[in-house]
Amino acid sequence: MKKTMFFMLIAIATAVVGHAQGRAEYSPVFVPQLKAELPHEVHETSSLFFHNGRLWTHNDSGGKPILYALDTVSFGIVQKITLAHAKNKDWEDVCTDGVTVFVGDFGNNKGNRKDLKIYTFPLSAIPDEGDATVKVDSICFAFGDQTDFTKRKVHDFDCEAIFATEEYLYMFSKGWATGTTRLYRLPKTPGKHVAKVVNGFDSQGLITGADYDPKSRTLVVIGYVKSLYKPFLYLIYGFDEKGVKLSHRRFEMPQWAGAQTEGVCFFDEGRCFVSAETSKAFTARVFVADFRKWIVENREQSH
Repeated sequence: MKKTMFFMLIAIATAVVGHAQGRAEYSPVFVPQLKAELPHEVHETSSLFFHNGRLWTHNDSGGKPILYALDTVSFGIVQKITLAHAKNKDWEDVCTDGVTVFVGDFGNNKGNRKDLKIYTFPLSAIPDEGDATVKVDSICFAFGDQTDFTKRKVHDFDCEAIFATEEYLYMFSKGWATGTTRLYRLPKTPGKHVAKVVNGFDSQGLITGADYDPKSRTLVVIGYVKSLYKPFLYLIYGFDEKGVKLSHRRFEMPQWAGAQTEGVCFFDEGRCFVSAETSKAFTARVFVADFRKWIVENREQSH
């Protein structure tokens, strides 16, 4: 209890300092609604996407190459999709543009991977009911600004967040060294590509997941502060790659200090599911974060 209170005080103090220094708008106390603990089979839930009324997730590095569907009442597993001939070396995030599913095998904790890839397959390959195995293509890539592949613990060439727009895939880096993030852009076509840096901002923590709502053009980004495991969320309004730093709001979640928040996805306009994998403080669990108030406010202020 004392440890949790300490994390809460640190989180609130950090939020106030950030606001005073003119960083992103923020809500110092934001409480997502706890929905359920997750089954042990997905205790390393690393990402989320929403499809066919179900919440989809997968496990982190070393897990089976399977996407798991959870119903949104009990959050039990109701469907499994296996990616044929794929390997979960370090799956970190998944997204869809409504046509294609993109599974990011690009975790790079030691900074020395040269086999980064994104598995792709048609969303229509997922049956309405029942388990299935799907054929996949691969987008293989390298970071355009990485020249040093020395194995090391502290670096900024890890990646755990991907989202799709109509035209491109985008990834946020996980800044172990600087606590900042870079935004990379990739084509959505299979083959070999170079991920180009197009933007970035001072995330003040490690980015672990993202999702984009094309209807409201709102991007949600999730992460936690290194070592403290202090969760946070960003809303980025009217997303375009050149203005990613300009109109965003940071939300602190001090009441969930110690939770390793990894996955986030919209399930309607303004509401998201958030997942946290098993950590020292918590079992794996899922929350609902309701941002409708802030999205409406931003829309009204923009007109």
